Parts: sequence; structure tokens; C-alpha cells
Amino acid sequence: MIGVAIAAPLLGALIALAFRVRAQRQAVRIALAVAAALLPVTLAGSVDALSLLFAALVSILGLLATVFSAGAESLDWGSGEAVWSRKPVYFVLLGAFWSAMLVVVLADNFALLWLGISATTLATAFLVGFSGEAAALEAAWKYLVLCSVGIALALLGIVVLGHVTMAAGLSPLQALSWTSIAAHAPATALPLARLATALMAIGFATKAGLVPMHAWLPDAHSKAPAPISGLLSGVLVSCALYAIVRTLSVAAVLGAGPVIHTLLLVLGSLSTVVAGTLMLSQRDLKRLLAYSTVEHAGIVALALGFGGPIGLFAALFHIVAHAFAKSAAFFAAGMVQRERRTTELGALHGLISTGAGGRFLLGAMTALCGMPPFGLFISELLLVAAGVASRQWIPLGFGLLGIALGFIALSRAAIEIEGGRAKAAPQRPATSRLSAIAAGLALAGALLAIAVPWTPLGTVLHATSSRIEGAP
Repeated sequence: MIGVAIAAPLLGALIALAFRVRAQRQAVRIALAVAAALLPVTLAGSVDALSLLFAALVSILGLLATVFSAGAESLDWGSGEAVWSRKPVYFVLLGAFWSAMLVVVLADNFALLWLGISATTLATAFLVGFSGEAAALEAAWKYLVLCSVGIALALLGIVVLGHVTMAAGLSPLQALSWTSIAAHAPATALPLARLATALMAIGFATKAGLVPMHAWLPDAHSKAPAPISGLLSGVLVSCALYAIVRTLSVAAVLGAGPVIHTLLLVLGSLSTVVAGTLMLSQRDLKRLLAYSTVEHAGIVALALGFGGPIGLFAALFHIVAHAFAKSAAFFAAGMVQRERRTTELGALHGLISTGAGGRFLLGAMTALCGMPPFGLFISELLLVAAGVASRQWIPLGFGLLGIALGFIALSRAAIEIEGGRAKAAPQRPATSRLSAIAAGLALAGALLAIAVPWTPLGTVLHATSSRIEGAP
């Protein structure tokens, strides 16, 4: 059943190609996407709670991106002549991207997880360069090259990990399974275990866009089509952080936990401060949101570095809340770009009164600022509590500085583009109802996330974080 759930998004995209009438194709595409999004529910009991949580996150936001894209079929699609710059290919690549992310979060060992991460890189490279513009193609190449380096480092770490665990007595079939490693708790050669998990963490951190391996992210996330930007920032980065969580769980078992915690504290501190500083100088809306993704990935890395049940709970909760908020922001940015033909901040004024895109964007930017009543408000409070509990005062100070800089940059941009009088813009068709529904649902998810700690999902997150940290 796991294989069916993984293949469903791609198969649905391929089946929809058989329908030639636009209305029929759109209806079939959405119906099959809904079915694909529901399939992970059937995996309860077959995979652990952490995998099921991330599979649900991938599927919900994959569905919303598909709905947004289906409603935006009147957009100016790729201008290039390459085969991937065509509308039907776009949906196939989107389905492949969705399926690849499911491979990452539903894998039960690092070999399959690595294959899933690699597949996401191949699918999204074409989506980043989908428009055919020179800047988009350059961003796609940068993304492909830099992420390939990170993936190669992760692979090297996985190979070393397999050597360590097999030398400790695990069979080749169990050597890369985090469940088997945790169950056998093998005594290992500590330096090699540290090397393996550090290489894996750095490799996956490259895919998550953590500083200083972040250079590809602002270009790729700002040049991709809006729904793809939402998935890249909201979900793909979450999948890379999921891989880091799995690496951390194995490092704790192998005695390499302190090294990985320290590494994550360094990467998280750099990411929050550097990204927050660079956000202050951005004059393009999508690029501003892309740097915000680097900042929030840094917040998650800090929470993981602080450790303890509070830190891990804060990290997982932040991933969920950020995924919805950032997807909503990019969806809304796509609506604004459709209505105004630009994402330059200097050309955007009076958005609050000229369309649904501006109102959704204001809500999403408020959520990303960490303001109540959105879920990121609670997760950032928990981050502070985790930092205080771990007595990591310097990383906590860097984290708070980065959060403050990000807040200033986003709130200043929101005031600039939402207020004032709208400038005259070329008349364009209004954003479709389907796209508005997708953006609204993503924003609703960011709002409802504040209730997560008091729901059964919060109980699952707490149990998962306690088990990873080894707490009772």
C-alpha cells in the first residue's frame, strides 16, 4: 500500500493527460489529486507517526498546489521552447515532485530516503527553470549543482554509516534502517559514527537551505512558478529537515548526538542572522519570502540543536506551521503577480483593497512574522523555552536577533505594499476561484496550527520528540 500511495500523484498526473477537453482534464486532475492526498491515511499502523505526519503534510500541500495550478491554467506558461516548458509537462513534473517527496518521508532507511531526495532534485530542477527565462534557467542550474554537492556529501555519510553499523553486527539489510539501529543500539567506533552523521547532516542541510549552503535557495524559490515556490519552501525544505531529524535520532543512538547538536546550533545561528539581515535589503516579494525560508529553516535547526523534548517538539511544530504559512504566502504572491504583473515591492501598493491576493498575502506575512493568532507564534515561544532549558545562551541570542530582523523586514514590506494607493497596472483577468480557494485553505492551515499542541496531533508530536531524544 505504501507503493500505491507514493505512485498515486504521478499516476494521476499521467492519467489526466488522456483527457483532451480542458474542463474534463481539470476535473479529473483535481479528483485524482484528492484521491492521492487521502491515500496516506490508509498507512496508519504501517509507518511510524513521524512518517505519517510528514506524508500528510506533503499530500495536503501537494493537493493545494495542484488545485492552485489547475485554476491558473490561463496563466502565461513557459516561454521557452523546451519540452518541460509546456503546460501538460508541468503537471507531470508536479506529480513526480509530489511522489518523490513521499518517497523521502515514507522510506524506512537512509538509502531510500536518499533516493527520494535525489528524485526531488531532478523533478524540481525542471520546474525552477520552467518559464524558460535566462534568470530562471540560471537558477535551475545553480540549484542542481549546489544541491548535488549536498546530496553527494549525504551519500558519503550514508556509506560510512553503513560501514559502521555492519561492523557493529547489523546485517546489510538492517545497516541503514534507523529502526534497526535504535533497536540494537550497536557499540560503534565513535569517530566514524561522528563523521557519518555529520556528513549526512551537512548534506541534508544543503537541501534545507541552511547558511552557508543556502546560495541556491533564494534564486530557485523566487524564479519558480508560484505554486512550485510554495512547495519548495513549504514542503521540500520540510522534507530535508525531516531527514536531519532522522539523522539526529541515529546520532543519539550511536553516541554522536552532542556533535550533531553543536553543528545544528552553529548552522541555525548563522541562518537566522544572515537570512534576517539579507531580508532587510530585498526589493522583490518572492525573493524576500525565499530568504524568510532560510530564516525559518534556521529556527528549526536551532530548536533541534537545543534538543530535549521541548526543542524537538518546537522544531516539529514549527515545520508544520511554517509549511502552511509559507505555502499560503507564495500562493498569494502568485495571485498578486497575476493581478499586477510584477513582484517588485516598489511597484506594489494598496494590495489590501484591490484583490483577494493582497489580503491573503497580508495574513500570510503576519503568520511568518510570528504574530498571534498563528501557529508560528507558539513554536517560537517554545524555541525560547528550549533555549533557556538547554542554557545555550549565545545561540539563543542569535536566534532572537534573527527573528527580530525577519520581523522587521516582513512587517516593513507588508506596510509598504498593503497600504497606500494602488498604482495603475495593465488590466489582467482576475485570479481564478480555484487558486483563491487553495491560497485560502493554506492560510487557514497556518491559522489553525496554533491549536496543534492541544490536539491529538500535539500528543503525537510530543511522543515522537520524546522518543527521538530518548526521554521517558
